[in-house]
Amino acid sequence: QGNIRVFCRVRPLLPEERERQRGMPHLHFPPQDSHSLVLTRPDDSQVGRERRAELRYDFSFDRVFPPGASQQEIFQEIQLLVQVCAHVPLEP
Repeated sequence: QGNIRVFCRVRPLLPEERERQRGMPHLHFPPQDSHSLVLTRPDDSQVGRERRAELRYDFSFDRVFPPGASQQEIFQEIQLLVQVCAHVPLEP
């Protein structure tokens, strides 16, 4: 009781999104780390002709599910949590 778990699920691209963009090059799922998600984007600031490196944002969650994660894989991760919530008696 009192613990909050935060999960992140990145949904697969819809067909019309796949046509407009080429994958999700701005999202990175570090290998061997199911708790991190890295978002990158080019830095639009330019001074003269010098271009700065891309901006990087690191996020940490209790679990990150990439677009290819199945419903079964996600349910297996939260199954015990769902069972505990279903058996908690409600107070009047």
